Amino acid sequence: MDRTFELFDKLKLPLIKYILSDGSVKTPAMYNDIVVVDGGIIPQDVDPFHVSVAHGGSVPDETVQKGVSGILDDAFGPYKKVMAEDFKEGMKMLLEVDNFSTREYLKDPKHQNLDFFSIQWLETNNTSSNLFDQAFTESVIDSFDFDAPEGENWSCINGGTSLLMKGMKTAIKGTVQHYKRVKKVTMDEESNLIVSVHNESKPRDPYVTVFNTTSLGCLQRIDLTGLSLHPSQKDAIRSLHYDDSAKVAIKFSYPWWITDCGIASGGTGNTDIPLRTCVYPSYNIHDDPKKESVLLCSYTWSQDATRVGSLIKPHSPEGEEELLELMFENLARLHEQNFNTKPDAPKSRDEIKALIKDAYVTHHAFSWSHDPFTSGAFALFGPGQFRNLYPYLSRPAADSRFHICGEHSSAHHAWIVGSLNSAYMAVHRFLNRFDMLDDIEKLKKLWGTVDELDDGYKGTEHLQVALGLLKKGTHVRV
Repeated sequence: MDRTFELFDKLKLPLIKYILSDGSVKTPAMYNDIVVVDGGIIPQDVDPFHVSVAHGGSVPDETVQKGVSGILDDAFGPYKKVMAEDFKEGMKMLLEVDNFSTREYLKDPKHQNLDFFSIQWLETNNTSSNLFDQAFTESVIDSFDFDAPEGENWSCINGGTSLLMKGMKTAIKGTVQHYKRVKKVTMDEESNLIVSVHNESKPRDPYVTVFNTTSLGCLQRIDLTGLSLHPSQKDAIRSLHYDDSAKVAIKFSYPWWITDCGIASGGTGNTDIPLRTCVYPSYNIHDDPKKESVLLCSYTWSQDATRVGSLIKPHSPEGEEELLELMFENLARLHEQNFNTKPDAPKSRDEIKALIKDAYVTHHAFSWSHDPFTSGAFALFGPGQFRNLYPYLSRPAADSRFHICGEHSSAHHAWIVGSLNSAYMAVHRFLNRFDMLDDIEKLKKLWGTVDELDDGYKGTEHLQVALGLLKKGTHVRV
């Protein structure tokens, strides 16, 4: 994440500590209708949620004994170890098993050889519903991205991520145009790119190069027929898998999770009921406990997000009564034990729900799949897509003048650093295309290097640029 923090430094953004998890004894977890607070898991009780065969469940006892982290460390660990030592070599090793989904890899006799219910249990406790159907590569990289050295601090921008966008806009020389929808990009006889914009009477003056930074869902809606894209580039734009995600944030009249539940240092509450992950803010833990406070009640991905998202209205909070009722009910269920630790606290779930509901001020819910500017949350490739389609997506096209940028064009999906790495690689290929070698050195001096970029003497970057120069009707299998 160094490149992200370098950007923060250049823009002089104010950062404060973010508590992802502090091992708090107060954050709840609820699975199989059993609530555990404090982790509540004593060493001899390895199955507090009663999912094992011994407790009447379906997960083999030996699987539960080994634990979620133990099994996934065995599955992901060898690849993560190599990536930590040499990212390129680790990716090469990982791509050898890219045709597996995470579910298939864990089931495969040559690898983990787990049964259906073991894999289902791992998925439920590790990620979102049905997310193990996506590429094993994605699961490993996601785990790798969250691996931080002992004592490493997490940070957030004091004031929100919007400060990052405002800072970048201020730093850009020239005017940033808003509400301009590109309809078409084509190429003229001199290989310059012609961009047509909605509600503009004529195409714009020719561009030497276009860096496209939309999501792939938005890019698919732009007419690119004049760019002679390779068939597999078109296939990549259409079919590379995007995950769904939804958030529901509620402003309450006071932070009841702190004052009534003792959750005073951030972290998350996790469950298998619809809200799935409740995120307790850490930026305001020292604020006046009588002040209004916002709780990220639900943060979901994949099928969980699709189901919560079906209750979210695209443009207005009006009509979201069922969503709010679900959130109040789920919050009461998840925090029931936390409330019951105080002598004067409400005892029944209905009373807890009424207290939470009474503290409601307003809310904001958002589904990325409902947003026409994203058409999905972030790239999360399916089995085989990294190995087979990603190389086509990340190489330039149209005389190597059209570059597809964004987190989807990096190995680090869903992260700011993925977008930054993608931008770096696109600019590097642009400079390579026009033999601007001095500027390549300036780029390296300003922003260092990117592990993902294969630009050495025996690297593939020059081949990617050369393939982007091919004329229409010329196809080379790579």
